[in-house]
Amino acid sequence: MKGRNDNPTGYLSPQLVPTKVSVAGRTYDLGLKMPFEAEVRKEPQEKEAKCLGSMQVLIHANDVEVNKAAQRLVVELANQVGQQRPTNPVPISTAAVVDAYLIYKDDGGAAEGYLKVRARKVRFFARQYPELPTSPEPLRDYLRQFKTGVVPTRQDQWKALSDLYKYASREYHISNPMLAVDKPHFKKKPGKRLSKDEAKQFVGAIETDLEWAIATCYFGLRLRRIEAERLLSGEIKSDYITVTDGKERGEELPLLSIFRELLLKLENHGPEGRHFPIRGDTMAYHIGRIGERAGLRVTPHMLRNTAAALWYHYNGDKSSNRMLLRHSTDDMTDHYSNQFLDELRVKDERHNPMLNLMRELGLAPPYPNTSSAPPA
Repeated sequence: MKGRNDNPTGYLSPQLVPTKVSVAGRTYDLGLKMPFEAEVRKEPQEKEAKCLGSMQVLIHANDVEVNKAAQRLVVELANQVGQQRPTNPVPISTAAVVDAYLIYKDDGGAAEGYLKVRARKVRFFARQYPELPTSPEPLRDYLRQFKTGVVPTRQDQWKALSDLYKYASREYHISNPMLAVDKPHFKKKPGKRLSKDEAKQFVGAIETDLEWAIATCYFGLRLRRIEAERLLSGEIKSDYITVTDGKERGEELPLLSIFRELLLKLENHGPEGRHFPIRGDTMAYHIGRIGERAGLRVTPHMLRNTAAALWYHYNGDKSSNRMLLRHSTDDMTDHYSNQFLDELRVKDERHNPMLNLMRELGLAPPYPNTSSAPPA
């Protein structure tokens, strides 16, 4: 990196007052009004800058990111010599930031379902604000359009914007206005679920092999809707099942033998190795039909919530319940420790709500070494 004097040493003389630098064939206006010296050595994995007063900035970047590294470098230099950024910065395209952010999340391993939901939120924001807002006022105005009474939509939008601006502040070197926007709060309502008697009615109303396989996914295995829809036949192993397309990737869950048999009774399968020959909305329709025969209104997620609640009815412990539900937020994971898959399978066989209801209905053998199911 050289100044106007094209100093062969690569250093800018402290006596000069440069306004522009040239890096990789591009010229950048520093907006500086005092002398400094800097050097960039092109190395495979890093760009190094040295400033007056023995201050040093180390920037990690790939060779293909030379221009981005140069922009980052000049901002660091400006900060270190006590100068402010230009008073009239060039507007940043919100759509461009959103596209780069989603690529970053995808490269970082974000699951497909999570990424689709996040993309809807941030792209909706980009359509309303073509130029990225850099002050908190427009962000507060944007969030006010979302309700908080029934669905925590405003808080979900706040989380999406916070993560987007965290990325933008790091990659585009702008201040983070979301730090000045308070997190919306709401009284979260408990998820809808069935009582034990209603759940027993539901299990007793299952008729076909397809219905048993679908109910096993949502109630017995507690899969999320997209996880059940995209379950691959090859992911069903002898004693465990692999979940790859939900909020988390590549998770292994214990698979009890009776549930494996119910899943493998399906003779027809979907394309590309999909275990179910129908889409997720049709699977939800079948759950609703089972509920209608039992005189209930039932959705796939209600079965997941019901399994979570009835786990404690059958004396299951909190740690195993959270692991089987695969809750991944920090405030949850801090409260339980990992268990081996074999240990989790033993507890699942004893406390699984769907399996115990099947035992009570005479549709499954009793718990091993006992004459009856665990206490009701």
